[in-house]
Amino acid sequence: MASEGPNSAGTGADDAGFGTPAWASPGSVTVSDNFSASVLLAAAGNSHYLKATNFGFAIPAGATIDGILVEWEKSKMIGGTVVDARARIVKGGTVGSTDKASPDTWPDADAYASYGGAADLWGETWTDADVNAADFGAVLAANGDTGGGTATVDHCRITVYYTAAAPAAPPPPAKTARQTDRPTDPAFTE
Repeated sequence: MASEGPNSAGTGADDAGFGTPAWASPGSVTVSDNFSASVLLAAAGNSHYLKATNFGFAIPAGATIDGILVEWEKSKMIGGTVVDARARIVKGGTVGSTDKASPDTWPDADAYASYGGAADLWGETWTDADVNAADFGAVLAANGDTGGGTATVDHCRITVYYTAAAPAAPPPPAKTARQTDRPTDPAFTE
């Protein structure tokens, strides 16, 4: 099995398809530089999706996708406890239905949390074109759990695991003029 990545998101955006408060500075998830996307959460309140796409993959044509690992560098800044509300894959620009949200509380300092893995397809069937597309990615939504707080995400990166397609069999050698002029009688000798 081969892999490509981890590749960083090329685009970060707020997606209102879930939750209520919007993420500030969602484009900050493209690089790990301590400039983070953030959202202020009420107790038990769910944020919008933070959507990361445009990972720039170049998986070879015909490869079989074996698994997808998504890593979010996240932390909780101010307030009570923050947990995942949703962690999902994005295929063709559409948020998937398989949820990988963790019940673990977000740390006080930036740390990567992993979702999926080398043999996890997130409940989807994938082609090389799907993961190479600019609209392939992941979403994360935060929950204010007890007391609310400020959720921050500094970076999103993805690794794709795949098996390369078997090389095509070479064509049979072309017959020479001498081979094509021979009689088909097995008793014939030259």
